[in-house]
Amino acid sequence: MSTNKLDWSIPQRLSPVALIFILGKTIKDSWPLVLIVVGRIIINGQNETSKNPSAGILFGLGITLLILVIHFNQLINFFIFRIYINGTELLVTGGLLSKTKTIVPINRVQSVHLIENYLHKLTNTCAIKIETAGTDATEIEVAAINKEKAISLQQLLQNAVIEANPNNDIEQLQIMGIRFRDLIKLAISENHIRTFLILLAFAYSRLEDVKQLFGYDASNIIDKQVDQAAFSVSNILTLFTVGLFITLLVSFIRVLLRYHEMNIKSNAKGFQMEWGFLQTQQKMLIQNKVQLISWNFNFVRKVLGISILRFFMMGENLTQTKQHIQLPVMDPHLLYQLISPYQAVLPSSNTQSYSTHISYGWRNTLLFVLPIILVISTAIYFWNPLYILFPLLLLIYLAISNWVKYQKFKYWFNETTIQIQKGIWGVENILLNFNKIQHVMVKTSPFLRRKKLATVELHTAGETIVIPYISIEQAQYLVDLSLVNVEFH
Repeated sequence: MSTNKLDWSIPQRLSPVALIFILGKTIKDSWPLVLIVVGRIIINGQNETSKNPSAGILFGLGITLLILVIHFNQLINFFIFRIYINGTELLVTGGLLSKTKTIVPINRVQSVHLIENYLHKLTNTCAIKIETAGTDATEIEVAAINKEKAISLQQLLQNAVIEANPNNDIEQLQIMGIRFRDLIKLAISENHIRTFLILLAFAYSRLEDVKQLFGYDASNIIDKQVDQAAFSVSNILTLFTVGLFITLLVSFIRVLLRYHEMNIKSNAKGFQMEWGFLQTQQKMLIQNKVQLISWNFNFVRKVLGISILRFFMMGENLTQTKQHIQLPVMDPHLLYQLISPYQAVLPSSNTQSYSTHISYGWRNTLLFVLPIILVISTAIYFWNPLYILFPLLLLIYLAISNWVKYQKFKYWFNETTIQIQKGIWGVENILLNFNKIQHVMVKTSPFLRRKKLATVELHTAGETIVIPYISIEQAQYLVDLSLVNVEFH
């Protein structure tokens, strides 16, 4: 079926596959309660269900009925849900007792995100997430709809066209693809400390689940085993090697899930991206929706020539990291190619750099970090003097971090754009066109006024950029420059 001949003025229903996803979500939302109750019945063995099997069946049916009643509105909405286009508006209706109608002007659509997991692929369907510039959350979610319909809707909304024209195809050119060796490089350059901490948090949460479900305190059992174990240098090295291997394996799996078969195609309006391992995702990046751009790298990625490019979109939900547009760029020339539609010439290439005041490097350490460390050190000294080394090491680490942050913070600007470089153990560059700014704030304090300094906040629809501890004259100049660009563009 051709995607450009679908009549979206006719209300479209969900695919029957959507009922499976709704039931799955219902079970997912309800399983902790069911599992806890069933687990306690099995472990205790003192409930009458062990004596009377029919009572157990009735109990299960009762729980099932309760879950269905709680999620009745979601289940019935499967039969009521309709999505269609009326003129220049996208409409979604649903609900039985409490009817809802969502109206979205097409020109306010920020992105249409297509998601396709294995069940979708088997049934030729897609999930759709539609985001608008009027909110920082997903405006419309469709669990499953025919794939041809989903692609057709994405084309109509992203190109702001109501009636499809068979001669209006946009030529696309593939400019990037991720190969297996690129995945290996990305896995090596991952933040393995963060991955290790995630594994520890996951393991601890599972121990707590065991305690809640079965009444066993697994952490106490592990503590007893550790106390009884005789640790030698070889044992410690073995544990370290195993932990490092698991961390590297998890990092590779995370990279594989995030970037598998990622490819990017460019066209006159922006970029079309597709990626995913367990589920395929497609997203259209429209250039005029981009608020600002950033790219970052750590030491390993700098050596390997890798940057992570991030597009901040209008109305983007900053907490939904899975839907952020982050691209691993393996070639500096490709990085420029992806940035150039937003800004062809980087300010750092032809303007002088500026730095923050030196007090930015030590003031937070002196006013906030040092007093807190002193209080903690005093308490630890009276508890166990041997442990006082840990807060002192923390003080040294934070002091060095604040100083490195000051040393790395630089910015460049011209008449239309500002570029900022910052970071501690890595480097992040931010590129912002002044005409994307929503409003500007200049903040001062008694200390800043005494030093004739100010902190500037540039607020956009995608992110807030902070330029701390700069001269009050330059802060006012940046404000005026921003307002002039906003007014005349």
